[in-house]
Amino acid sequence: MPSKKKIKSPQQLWESLSSVFVNFVETIFFNLGVLVGRHPWRTIAVSWTLVLVSCTGLLRFYIEKNPMKLWVPPESDFYQDTNWYIDNFGTNYRLQKILVTADNVLDPEVLMMIKNITNEVNSIAIQHNDKTYSVKELCFKVPIVNIFDSSGKSRSEDEASNTKEPSKINYVDNTLWVDDEFYCGFLEAFQLTCLKYNILDLWRNDPDLIRNASEHEIIEKINKVKLNPVSGHPTDFVKMLGGVKRDKSGKIVSAKSVLISWYMNVNMTAVNLDEVGNLMGTEDWVSLELALWEQHFLNYIKSVDYGSKGIRLFYEAGRSFADVSGEAMFQEMDKLALGIIMMFFYILIAVSRCNWLEIKVTLGSVGLLGVGMSYVSAVGWCSILGISFGPVHSSLPFLLMGLGVDDMFVMNACWKIVMAHDSHKSVPVKIGLMLKHAGVSIVITSFTDIVALLIGAITILPSLKSFCMYAAMGVFFVFCYSVTFYVAVFTLDLKRIESKRNGVLFCYRHKKEITISTEKTIFQKGLESFYKNVVFTKAGKSIVILFSIIMSGISIEAILKLEQRFDPRWFIPEDTYYKDFINAHAIYYPEEGNPAMIFMGKMNYSSEFDNIYNMVQELRNQTYVTDTVAWVEHFHGYVLQNYDHDLKNSSSLTQEKFNKYLSRFLFSPVGGQFQYSFKFSEPLRCGYPVTEINASSMSFSFTKFGGPEEYIPAMNMVKRIVKNTNITSGDGYRSVWSKAFANWVTDEIIAVEVERNIELALICVMICTVILITNLQMCLWIFICVLLTIINVLGCMQRWGMTVDIVCCIGLELAIGLCVDYAAHVGHSFLTFTQGSRNERAFKTVTSIGTAVLLGGGSTLLSLSLLSMSKAYTFQSFFKIFLLVILFGLYSGLLFLPVVLSLVGPAGYVKKDEGHGIPEAVELNGKNNEKEKPIDDS
Repeated sequence: MPSKKKIKSPQQLWESLSSVFVNFVETIFFNLGVLVGRHPWRTIAVSWTLVLVSCTGLLRFYIEKNPMKLWVPPESDFYQDTNWYIDNFGTNYRLQKILVTADNVLDPEVLMMIKNITNEVNSIAIQHNDKTYSVKELCFKVPIVNIFDSSGKSRSEDEASNTKEPSKINYVDNTLWVDDEFYCGFLEAFQLTCLKYNILDLWRNDPDLIRNASEHEIIEKINKVKLNPVSGHPTDFVKMLGGVKRDKSGKIVSAKSVLISWYMNVNMTAVNLDEVGNLMGTEDWVSLELALWEQHFLNYIKSVDYGSKGIRLFYEAGRSFADVSGEAMFQEMDKLALGIIMMFFYILIAVSRCNWLEIKVTLGSVGLLGVGMSYVSAVGWCSILGISFGPVHSSLPFLLMGLGVDDMFVMNACWKIVMAHDSHKSVPVKIGLMLKHAGVSIVITSFTDIVALLIGAITILPSLKSFCMYAAMGVFFVFCYSVTFYVAVFTLDLKRIESKRNGVLFCYRHKKEITISTEKTIFQKGLESFYKNVVFTKAGKSIVILFSIIMSGISIEAILKLEQRFDPRWFIPEDTYYKDFINAHAIYYPEEGNPAMIFMGKMNYSSEFDNIYNMVQELRNQTYVTDTVAWVEHFHGYVLQNYDHDLKNSSSLTQEKFNKYLSRFLFSPVGGQFQYSFKFSEPLRCGYPVTEINASSMSFSFTKFGGPEEYIPAMNMVKRIVKNTNITSGDGYRSVWSKAFANWVTDEIIAVEVERNIELALICVMICTVILITNLQMCLWIFICVLLTIINVLGCMQRWGMTVDIVCCIGLELAIGLCVDYAAHVGHSFLTFTQGSRNERAFKTVTSIGTAVLLGGGSTLLSLSLLSMSKAYTFQSFFKIFLLVILFGLYSGLLFLPVVLSLVGPAGYVKKDEGHGIPEAVELNGKNNEKEKPIDDS
């Protein structure tokens, strides 16, 4: 009776599948190694052909300089609102500021110094396209509305003070005493003046009045004048002062600082950011001529020195943030060259021996050359795919350098294994065996890196998406050139050694016999002793496990305190003029918040007036809203006081009357300041009713916030108030916009992005290791190592004072792929050893592949170590994150994982029949290991 076929259990089926898959992958790499070993020159030619083909993509290379397309999610309200603002208003302004400090800036001598500086700034002129540009041509102009009154005194004590009770303002318009025809014939249009905030406007910039002003008169004007004598606009001169001292009655008697501001016009629809933007992507909208003028402005202020008189100047131009942040980022590129030199010597020392044959200058050079080839290929193919290059991409060479050298060390370690057991075979076969052992391990790490990066590319942050795509492409080409180009040169180097040619002077052939060393290095001996006598003892294992548990608990506690926060000022190095300005401004104007605007589109403004008015009142009642300047309130008060008509009662108001009232309001001394708050279907004309309103705006300011826990709810509440206003006519468009929202929106989503991407990346890494390693228990331990590494990195970030922002988000995306490398190398190597106890297999693992893993981690750390000296916030953050990743990744891979595997590690890969299965991994020590005393297997 025939025997019944035995049914395999699920575990046996999985082991069979594991064996078949690993054998299949190893066979592919063995054949690839043999092929490259037989045809090294052809392989080199093919590799360089691929590089040259990739270079054709550089024809489509594009550096994205538009901050909107780099740092702002395209689906966000801010992105949509900014485009609406550009389309409907088209103009914006850029500020140029000078902060003057002295013992008392309300001193006539200080005012005369300010007058001299003002004159010099106003006289700065630049030539561009055969035209001359000065402040007069470039400034943002506003109507002069003090038609009949030049005294500068307010129409009421409360007017122009942005009071919470606009109903108390006196809106009487004396120009209504004459008819429209006479008034408009006299006026035609308001004269325009440059918008600026300068304390000298109190004397209408008259040098004689300023020179003869007494300190008493200066103080009186500061305390009493509420209208700008030059423009007639409401102006609070007190807000220009800092370090203010008051008497018992609250009257200002002195001040430590005064802030002077020039508003320069920008036509955003005509700006070409490819022409004026910077490589950092931090330049705002600006015309080329204004950018040139700002450079002359900065050059002049830098040359001014009143230090001998106890007067200091702090300053910023519209281009300051872009200039300083860009310089901080890209002036560090010299460190890349130094890093390459350091890496070359590191590789040379790691792979060479102390004799003229085994000093491997070629391999050290070619290893770094392969990284350069990978970078060029990645940039080329990403350009072909239409992926733009961004500012943070400049850190990519440092990352690829570390990863590429890591693969070199793994192959070098596997070569030593082959030479210890199969040295009698031909060079192509030995190369095939080397790739057979190293290929699977390199595939695991490279594939998981790529998957982790592609997961990061699903983010809604454009710059992060682009960087992850470039990094994934770079890792892919590092893998490709490592197993082809580097192996081909490795083969040629072996032939050089066989022909006894010098490792430095290749043409020189040694006549004397040079013994090739097969002894262990001091580093290898020290590593073996450390594991045998420290780590793999009962006390050592207990300490490793206990430390892992305690450290993880401490890190989890710290993670709960980790903040999401980003401040653009972090991009500014300390020893710069702009940082000095920021620090001084924070000292003297600590309460100054962020300006914001309310936008409204087409609608029936007359029927919706009541709803708009109520919306503004609700905003005024919010504690975090201040300095509200809304045309709707002033228009209501103007019509009520001059025409005795309540606009909130829209049922009794025709559209024609509304348009007529609005026209008269905008051409009155009371409402002229609001002309730029409207965009009409046709140009505004005095004496004629306004035409259809296409867009309108109102301004306010947020109070000073402590962090995202304050400004994100405030932003959302203001948006909710505006959006929930019951407006049904027209297109219904209404929104709140502030330049600060660009950062606040990112802060709002960045924590969710980081959490989601880390979770997805961990899941995908787990799936990848299951597919490639095909041992569920080992995959679980690798996953735990990666998880512990990420937990400890996040915890130490909080202890180090770091926060979750877009820069750290990029670093963490790379960290997931990087930290899996260490554990995956060790885990895969452990499975290839099938003889001996768990303890012996773990010891063989760390003494064979552990050296390569440690050297690989050291190479990554070395390639990034120069970033620690960088002044750029981006590079500093990258260094801190990668330092933590490398330290905790090496700890998890070389201490925690081997200890766990020595206790509860899985069995090795299933052996097949001779000639079909997977050859057992051999030890570095060959037969000599059999004579050594076995280590403790407890």
